[in-house]
Amino acid sequence: MKNNNESLICWPLIIIIAILSTISCIAVKCAAPYVTTIPNPGSLWLKQVLYYGLGAIIIFCILKFKNDRLYSSMWIIYGILMVFLIGLVIERFSVYHFGASIVPFAHETNGATSWYNFPGFSFQPSEFMKIALIICMSQIISDHNSTYTVHDFESDMRLIGKVLAVALPPMILVYLQNDAGVTLIMLASIIFILFVAGINHKWYAIGAGALIIGITILVYLFIYQHDIFTHIFTGHKLDRIYGWLDPEGTYQDQGYQLYNAMMAYGTAGWFGHGFKSIIISLQEPQTDFIFAVITLGFGFVGGIVTLVAILALDVIILRIGLQTKNNKDRYFIAGVFGCLIFQQFWNIGMLLGLLPITGITLPFISYGGSSLLSYMIAMGICFDIYRQSRIENRKNRYY
Repeated sequence: MKNNNESLICWPLIIIIAILSTISCIAVKCAAPYVTTIPNPGSLWLKQVLYYGLGAIIIFCILKFKNDRLYSSMWIIYGILMVFLIGLVIERFSVYHFGASIVPFAHETNGATSWYNFPGFSFQPSEFMKIALIICMSQIISDHNSTYTVHDFESDMRLIGKVLAVALPPMILVYLQNDAGVTLIMLASIIFILFVAGINHKWYAIGAGALIIGITILVYLFIYQHDIFTHIFTGHKLDRIYGWLDPEGTYQDQGYQLYNAMMAYGTAGWFGHGFKSIIISLQEPQTDFIFAVITLGFGFVGGIVTLVAILALDVIILRIGLQTKNNKDRYFIAGVFGCLIFQQFWNIGMLLGLLPITGITLPFISYGGSSLLSYMIAMGICFDIYRQSRIENRKNRYY
């Protein structure tokens, strides 16, 4: 006989978030000696503790008021975030073309105009937009599938059109801020949600074919028509491509970040060089290169422990999605899962030299309030989805 007194709280998710928060705070503290661009870097780990604390409060509030209230107000939040994104694009255009800052608090960091620096804290709207976008797309797809019960070419085109109408505006605005990383994360969420939505999988074959053709063209241009290639990719993006393809040959310039990161984990051995060890220079160690800091300090064992914790989080979230019978919640889980998988794969892949460096951080591990709090909002929704699934299961047992 099944237990009707099973907990409504997803304890595995609580435990894994606690483990990830511990890994994150230790790693950020280890990264402090490498940070040279931020005042008082030794306090970053305390701020990360604060962000996790605020995240816990957010999760509690979502559980208190339930997902429905958040879903019902999401279009208003989407509109507010769009205004913030437009402001950042205006600021970037104004600064680069007229040399004047006209949007209050807008701020550029590492070549991207993606932040607002308010007194006491900074705010990156694109991080929160990726979660708002997932919720909005989940609602759109759920409503569409309720109306069109049969998936054919026409209904799939309608659905893709509706999704793109909501997703493209913020993606374009984020890209215009020179933030290709978050743009790619948003694209990943779209791909995963549409896959779960039930559209014909031939669309994915078409997309994969287009991607292969696009990559082939870029490779051809890079080798045989380099002048054209440098007109497509300029400035910071072009430097990152050079640094990725030849980190050792461009060590004095574009390849400095990647080569040092590879040296860091390549010399760490099984157990690393020790807590807060300094053996080589690392740029952005608290964010983009946090995994390099972990492997440098704690070696292969520390890297494996971190990867297992990340994988455990993915499995728990995926299981919550498979257990829910609410399609809207299932689409939401698919979008969040897609964002997490993509970020994890890209961040670690770029440290291994398999992918270009794009400023994509490692979720729940890298330092950063906006990124962490946006995912804690997503975790709050996951907790409520789990609870609602358990309540529904109890009702079905009784009736």
